[in-house]
Amino acid sequence: MASLLWGSLAAAGGHRATAQGPSEQFATAEAMRVVPKGATITDTTCKSIDVGFSSRYQCTITYSP
Repeated sequence: MASLLWGSLAAAGGHRATAQGPSEQFATAEAMRVVPKGATITDTTCKSIDVGFSSRYQCTITYSP
């Protein structure tokens, strides 16, 4: 479970890529790794998730192929 809480998670589906990480910058970078090469990023949103006594961030990138 610790790796789930502290590791990075990234997934892509449709025209969105979502990732979690310890900072907005890290989560955004992880999400960008699963965006297809040559795609155009059209939007980026992040939200803070409280986990125990710290926060994680979930960022979603929307793109057009």
